[in-house]
Amino acid sequence: MPHATFIDGDRIELRPPDEGDIPLLVEAENHPQVRRHVTRFRTPVSEAAYREDRWPLPNDDDGVELLVVPKSGDFGGEPVGSVSLAPIQQPDGYANFGVWLHPDAWGNGYALDAGAHLLDYGFRAHRLHRVSATVAGSNDASRRLCERLGFAEEDAAREAWFLDGEHVDAVHYGLLEREWDGPAAALE
Repeated sequence: MPHATFIDGDRIELRPPDEGDIPLLVEAENHPQVRRHVTRFRTPVSEAAYREDRWPLPNDDDGVELLVVPKSGDFGGEPVGSVSLAPIQQPDGYANFGVWLHPDAWGNGYALDAGAHLLDYGFRAHRLHRVSATVAGSNDASRRLCERLGFAEEDAAREAWFLDGEHVDAVHYGLLEREWDGPAAALE
């Protein structure tokens, strides 16, 4: 069954997940390399529990979570991860940005591409004023992603998260609408 594209970029498309994507979502949530960086994926989950507790994903005025689908290459046409703005809090014009990719797809620029297009959508369609992101201090790739997308590091909650057997800082980033120069600037 063809999937409806929600946001169309040059290299990737972002689309809403459907029930056929649940096995990928469960696999990612259970993958140790993904779980170690995503605090909401703390414990393994069965497909039945996922369907009961997490399905369907938000895609409304309260938030949006879309699958990242490369258009070509080794992963062409297959979802490799998810990007989200959730929750969206109006009338404050605030949302939190999140992204995860399956480790097999790391290092291809998909997170940057997806993030740039979703942020642009959030600032335009949801009239967001501010987007935040919180990243483990030990996650250098996510910290670089935030910086490439134009986020400013704001502060850190020292040793706030317990990941991989150690306490790590939760580093807070923020991006204001007036600082957003569009996806082309982030993807240069």
